[in-house]
Amino acid sequence: MPEQEVRALAFFSLVVAIVSLILVNRSFSASLLTALRRPNRTLAAVLAAVAAILALTLLWPFASKLFAFGPLHADDLALTLGAGMTVLVSLEMLKPVLRQRLRS
Repeated sequence: MPEQEVRALAFFSLVVAIVSLILVNRSFSASLLTALRRPNRTLAAVLAAVAAILALTLLWPFASKLFAFGPLHADDLALTLGAGMTVLVSLEMLKPVLRQRLRS
């Protein structure tokens, strides 16, 4: 893979992983679905801004050149989303273990 594509892939993966961390930390006592069902305008605004900025850096040639990002293909984007989902599911599965540990 060319260096510019690796840079873009790493950046997008990190941003998606950070969004996953935000979603996991939204509620430590409730499940992810319960936490997502609760209305939160700030979270919606942050997620919309992140999506817009990522789309901008990917699709606007000036921004891509500024960050020295190469083009990401559909399989690359699927890989970044998979990384974020892996972080999300792993941390959700750790919640019950950590909850018991914090009680004692």
